[in-house]
Amino acid sequence: MKAAMQYQNKTPEEIVRQYKKRLRAKQGLIILILLLHIIINIRGIWWGDDGMADVLLKLLILIAVTFPINVWISWDFMSLNLILNQNCDPVTYVQVLCLLEKIHKRKRSAVAIRINEAAGLMWSGQFSDALALAEPLRKYKLSVNYQISLLNIRFNCYKKMEDLERAMQVKHEAEVLVSSFKKASLQRTGQELLNVMDASLALWRGDHETYRRMEEARSARYTAKLQKVVSVVCLADVDIACGELKNAKTHLEYAIQEGGTLYVVEDTRRMLAELTQKEQG
Repeated sequence: MKAAMQYQNKTPEEIVRQYKKRLRAKQGLIILILLLHIIINIRGIWWGDDGMADVLLKLLILIAVTFPINVWISWDFMSLNLILNQNCDPVTYVQVLCLLEKIHKRKRSAVAIRINEAAGLMWSGQFSDALALAEPLRKYKLSVNYQISLLNIRFNCYKKMEDLERAMQVKHEAEVLVSSFKKASLQRTGQELLNVMDASLALWRGDHETYRRMEEARSARYTAKLQKVVSVVCLADVDIACGELKNAKTHLEYAIQEGGTLYVVEDTRRMLAELTQKEQG
Protein backbone atom coordinates (compact mmCIF):
# COMPACT_ATOMS: atom_id res chain seq x y z
CA MET A 1 0.00 0.00 0.00
CA LYS A 2 1.42 3.33 -1.07
CA ALA A 3 0.22 5.18 2.03
CA ALA A 4 2.05 2.77 4.31
CA MET A 5 5.33 3.36 2.47
CA GLN A 6 5.62 6.86 3.91
CA TYR A 7 6.40 5.34 7.32
CA GLN A 8 8.91 2.71 6.24
CA ASN A 9 12.61 3.11 7.06
CA LYS A 10 11.91 6.13 9.28
CA THR A 11 12.59 6.57 12.96
CA PRO A 12 9.69 7.30 15.33
CA GLU A 13 11.07 10.81 15.79
CA GLU A 14 11.01 11.43 12.02
CA ILE A 15 7.46 10.13 11.72
CA VAL A 16 6.20 12.29 14.59
CA ARG A 17 8.09 15.34 13.33
CA GLN A 18 6.39 15.07 9.93
CA TYR A 19 3.02 14.40 11.56
CA LYS A 20 3.41 17.42 13.86
CA LYS A 21 4.37 19.65 10.94
CA ARG A 22 1.23 18.67 9.01
CA LEU A 23 -0.91 19.03 12.15
CA ARG A 24 0.36 22.54 12.90
CA ALA A 25 -0.24 23.60 9.29
CA LYS A 26 -3.88 22.45 9.43
CA GLN A 27 -4.44 23.96 12.86
CA GLY A 28 -2.94 27.21 11.58
CA LEU A 29 -5.35 27.16 8.65
CA ILE A 30 -8.30 26.73 11.02
CA ILE A 31 -7.09 29.63 13.18
CA LEU A 32 -6.71 31.81 10.10
CA ILE A 33 -10.26 30.97 8.98
CA LEU A 34 -11.60 31.71 12.48
CA LEU A 35 -9.84 35.09 12.59
CA LEU A 36 -11.20 35.97 9.16
CA HIS A 37 -14.68 34.94 10.29
CA ILE A 38 -14.44 37.12 13.41
CA ILE A 39 -13.19 40.15 11.44
CA ILE A 40 -15.97 39.85 8.86
CA ASN A 41 -18.62 39.45 11.57
CA ILE A 42 -17.37 42.39 13.62
CA ARG A 43 -17.29 44.57 10.51
CA GLY A 44 -20.81 43.53 9.51
CA ILE A 45 -22.24 44.12 12.97
CA TRP A 46 -20.34 47.41 13.46
CA TRP A 47 -21.63 48.88 10.21
CA GLY A 48 -25.07 47.49 10.76
CA ASP A 49 -24.97 45.44 7.56
CA ASP A 50 -25.62 42.07 9.22
CA GLY A 51 -28.66 40.90 11.09
CA MET A 52 -28.98 37.75 13.16
CA ALA A 53 -29.79 35.68 10.07
CA ASP A 54 -26.58 36.84 8.39
CA VAL A 55 -24.51 35.99 11.48
CA LEU A 56 -26.02 32.50 11.64
CA LEU A 57 -25.43 31.96 7.94
CA LYS A 58 -21.76 32.91 8.29
CA LEU A 59 -21.47 30.56 11.27
CA LEU A 60 -22.83 27.71 9.18
CA ILE A 61 -20.35 28.56 6.42
CA LEU A 62 -17.55 28.54 9.01
CA ILE A 63 -18.55 25.06 10.20
CA ALA A 64 -18.82 23.81 6.62
CA VAL A 65 -15.33 25.12 5.79
CA THR A 66 -13.54 23.91 8.93
CA PHE A 67 -15.22 20.48 9.16
CA PRO A 68 -13.24 18.93 6.28
CA ILE A 69 -10.00 20.21 7.83
CA ASN A 70 -10.87 18.54 11.15
CA VAL A 71 -11.65 15.32 9.27
CA TRP A 72 -8.28 15.67 7.53
CA ILE A 73 -6.57 15.97 10.93
CA SER A 74 -8.38 12.85 12.17
CA TRP A 75 -7.42 10.97 9.01
CA ASP A 76 -3.74 11.81 9.56
CA PHE A 77 -3.98 10.39 13.08
CA MET A 78 -5.73 7.20 11.90
CA SER A 79 -3.25 6.73 9.06
CA LEU A 80 -0.56 6.09 11.68
CA ASN A 81 -2.27 2.72 12.20
CA LEU A 82 -0.67 1.70 8.90
CA ILE A 83 2.62 1.34 10.79
CA LEU A 84 1.02 -1.56 12.67
CA ASN A 85 -1.55 -2.92 10.24
CA GLN A 86 0.40 -2.78 6.97
CA ASN A 87 4.06 -2.44 7.97
CA CYS A 88 3.67 -4.96 10.83
CA ASP A 89 5.94 -2.85 13.03
CA PRO A 90 4.42 -2.64 16.53
CA VAL A 91 7.75 -1.60 18.06
CA THR A 92 7.91 1.62 16.01
CA TYR A 93 4.15 2.07 16.40
CA VAL A 94 4.35 2.11 20.22
CA GLN A 95 7.28 4.53 20.16
CA VAL A 96 5.37 6.88 17.85
CA LEU A 97 2.31 6.81 20.12
CA CYS A 98 4.43 7.56 23.19
CA LEU A 99 5.75 10.65 21.42
CA LEU A 100 2.22 11.67 20.37
CA GLU A 101 1.15 11.80 24.01
CA LYS A 102 3.16 15.03 24.28
CA ILE A 103 1.25 16.54 21.33
CA HIS A 104 -2.35 15.41 21.89
CA LYS A 105 -3.24 16.24 25.49
CA ARG A 106 -7.02 16.39 25.25
CA LYS A 107 -8.68 13.59 27.22
CA ARG A 108 -10.39 12.05 24.19
CA SER A 109 -7.18 11.99 22.16
CA ALA A 110 -5.15 10.68 25.10
CA VAL A 111 -7.54 7.74 25.59
CA ALA A 112 -7.42 6.89 21.88
CA ILE A 113 -3.62 6.95 21.97
CA ARG A 114 -3.52 4.63 24.99
CA ILE A 115 -5.86 2.10 23.40
CA ASN A 116 -3.74 2.04 20.25
CA GLU A 117 -0.59 1.82 22.35
CA ALA A 118 -2.02 -1.18 24.19
CA ALA A 119 -2.66 -2.85 20.82
CA GLY A 120 0.93 -2.16 19.78
CA LEU A 121 2.27 -3.60 23.03
CA MET A 122 0.14 -6.71 22.54
CA TRP A 123 1.41 -7.29 19.00
CA SER A 124 4.99 -6.82 20.16
CA GLY A 125 4.45 -9.58 22.74
CA GLN A 126 4.34 -7.38 25.86
CA PHE A 127 1.06 -8.81 27.11
CA SER A 128 1.26 -7.78 30.77
CA ASP A 129 2.20 -4.20 29.80
CA ALA A 130 -0.67 -4.10 27.31
CA LEU A 131 -3.12 -5.21 30.01
CA ALA A 132 -1.73 -2.70 32.51
CA LEU A 133 -2.53 0.02 29.98
CA ALA A 134 -5.84 -1.41 28.75
CA GLU A 135 -7.65 -2.34 31.96
CA PRO A 136 -7.88 1.21 33.44
CA LEU A 137 -9.38 2.47 30.16
CA ARG A 138 -12.58 0.50 30.78
CA LYS A 139 -13.83 3.28 33.08
CA TYR A 140 -14.09 5.77 30.21
CA LYS A 141 -17.08 6.21 27.94
CA LEU A 142 -15.76 4.88 24.64
CA SER A 143 -17.07 4.63 21.10
CA VAL A 144 -18.23 1.19 20.01
CA ASN A 145 -15.13 0.66 17.89
CA TYR A 146 -12.84 1.44 20.81
CA GLN A 147 -14.88 -0.80 23.11
CA ILE A 148 -14.46 -3.66 20.65
CA SER A 149 -10.72 -2.96 20.30
CA LEU A 150 -10.30 -2.98 24.06
CA LEU A 151 -12.18 -6.26 24.43
CA ASN A 152 -10.06 -7.83 21.70
CA ILE A 153 -6.81 -6.66 23.33
CA ARG A 154 -7.79 -7.90 26.78
CA PHE A 155 -9.04 -11.27 25.48
CA ASN A 156 -5.89 -11.94 23.45
CA CYS A 157 -3.54 -10.90 26.23
CA TYR A 158 -5.23 -13.07 28.86
CA LYS A 159 -5.27 -16.01 26.48
CA LYS A 160 -1.59 -15.61 25.60
CA MET A 161 -0.81 -15.42 29.33
CA GLU A 162 -2.81 -18.65 29.72
CA ASP A 163 -5.34 -17.03 32.06
CA LEU A 164 -8.31 -18.71 30.44
CA GLU A 165 -10.73 -17.78 33.23
CA ARG A 166 -10.24 -14.05 32.65
CA ALA A 167 -10.24 -14.53 28.88
CA MET A 168 -13.67 -16.16 29.18
CA GLN A 169 -14.86 -13.30 31.39
CA VAL A 170 -13.85 -10.85 28.65
CA LYS A 171 -15.69 -12.98 26.08
CA HIS A 172 -18.81 -12.81 28.26
CA GLU A 173 -18.45 -9.00 28.39
CA ALA A 174 -18.25 -9.00 24.59
CA GLU A 175 -21.42 -11.12 24.32
CA VAL A 176 -23.29 -8.71 26.61
CA LEU A 177 -22.11 -5.71 24.59
CA VAL A 178 -23.02 -7.28 21.24
CA SER A 179 -26.48 -8.25 22.52
CA SER A 180 -27.12 -4.56 23.28
CA PHE A 181 -26.51 -3.46 19.69
CA LYS A 182 -29.56 -2.38 17.70
CA LYS A 183 -28.00 -1.38 14.39
CA ALA A 184 -27.33 -4.19 11.92
CA SER A 185 -23.86 -2.83 11.11
CA LEU A 186 -22.85 -2.88 14.78
CA GLN A 187 -24.28 -6.37 15.19
CA ARG A 188 -22.14 -7.59 12.29
CA THR A 189 -19.02 -5.97 13.75
CA GLY A 190 -19.73 -7.40 17.18
CA GLN A 191 -20.45 -10.86 15.82
CA GLU A 192 -17.15 -10.78 13.95
CA LEU A 193 -15.37 -10.14 17.26
CA LEU A 194 -17.16 -13.11 18.84
CA ASN A 195 -16.25 -15.28 15.84
CA VAL A 196 -12.59 -14.33 16.23
CA MET A 197 -12.73 -15.27 19.92
CA ASP A 198 -14.45 -18.59 19.16
CA ALA A 199 -11.87 -19.45 16.51
CA SER A 200 -9.03 -18.55 18.86
CA LEU A 201 -10.46 -20.78 21.57
CA ALA A 202 -10.91 -23.63 19.08
CA LEU A 203 -7.22 -23.41 18.19
CA TRP A 204 -6.27 -23.27 21.87
CA ARG A 205 -8.31 -26.45 22.51
CA GLY A 206 -6.65 -28.21 19.58
CA ASP A 207 -9.84 -28.33 17.52
CA HIS A 208 -7.90 -27.78 14.31
CA GLU A 209 -10.62 -28.56 11.79
CA THR A 210 -13.05 -26.11 13.37
CA TYR A 211 -10.39 -23.43 13.44
CA ARG A 212 -9.37 -24.06 9.83
CA ARG A 213 -12.98 -23.86 8.66
CA MET A 214 -13.62 -20.61 10.53
CA GLU A 215 -10.31 -18.97 9.61
CA GLU A 216 -10.43 -19.82 5.91
CA ALA A 217 -13.94 -18.36 5.72
CA ARG A 218 -12.71 -15.08 7.24
CA SER A 219 -9.28 -14.80 5.66
CA ALA A 220 -10.69 -14.05 2.20
CA ARG A 221 -11.85 -10.68 3.58
CA TYR A 222 -8.52 -9.69 5.14
CA THR A 223 -6.97 -6.49 3.81
CA ALA A 224 -4.37 -5.66 6.48
CA LYS A 225 -1.03 -7.43 6.20
CA LEU A 226 -1.04 -7.96 9.97
CA GLN A 227 -4.22 -10.05 9.66
CA LYS A 228 -2.70 -12.11 6.86
CA VAL A 229 0.54 -12.78 8.74
CA VAL A 230 -1.18 -13.82 11.96
CA SER A 231 -3.60 -15.97 9.97
CA VAL A 232 -0.91 -17.92 8.14
CA VAL A 233 1.02 -18.53 11.38
CA CYS A 234 -2.06 -20.03 12.99
CA LEU A 235 -2.85 -22.04 9.86
CA ALA A 236 0.74 -23.30 9.83
CA ASP A 237 0.18 -24.57 13.37
CA VAL A 238 -2.89 -26.42 12.12
CA ASP A 239 -1.00 -27.75 9.06
CA ILE A 240 1.75 -29.17 11.29
CA ALA A 241 -0.80 -30.84 13.57
CA CYS A 242 -2.49 -32.37 10.50
CA GLY A 243 0.79 -33.48 8.90
CA GLU A 244 0.59 -31.00 6.00
CA LEU A 245 4.21 -29.94 6.34
CA LYS A 246 4.66 -28.44 2.87
CA ASN A 247 1.76 -26.02 3.39
CA ALA A 248 3.08 -25.21 6.85
CA LYS A 249 6.52 -24.34 5.52
CA THR A 250 5.04 -22.03 2.86
CA HIS A 251 2.96 -20.25 5.51
CA LEU A 252 5.88 -19.88 7.90
CA GLU A 253 8.24 -18.50 5.26
CA TYR A 254 5.65 -15.87 4.29
CA ALA A 255 5.21 -14.85 7.94
CA ILE A 256 8.95 -14.47 8.48
CA GLN A 257 9.30 -12.37 5.33
CA GLU A 258 6.34 -10.08 5.99
CA GLY A 259 5.93 -10.18 9.78
CA GLY A 260 8.25 -7.30 10.68
CA THR A 261 8.49 -6.90 14.46
CA LEU A 262 5.29 -8.81 15.32
CA TYR A 263 5.83 -11.20 18.21
CA VAL A 264 4.50 -14.07 16.10
CA VAL A 265 7.67 -13.93 13.97
CA GLU A 266 9.69 -15.31 16.88
CA ASP A 267 7.19 -18.17 17.19
CA THR A 268 7.38 -18.64 13.44
CA ARG A 269 11.16 -19.00 13.42
CA ARG A 270 10.94 -21.62 16.16
CA MET A 271 8.21 -23.52 14.31
CA LEU A 272 10.19 -23.44 11.06
CA ALA A 273 13.35 -24.70 12.81
CA GLU A 274 11.39 -27.58 14.33
CA LEU A 275 9.81 -28.33 10.97
CA THR A 276 13.21 -28.38 9.27
CA GLN A 277 14.49 -30.80 11.87
CA LYS A 278 11.52 -33.10 11.21
CA GLU A 279 12.20 -33.04 7.49
CA GLN A 280 15.88 -33.82 8.02
CA GLY A 281 15.01 -36.57 10.48
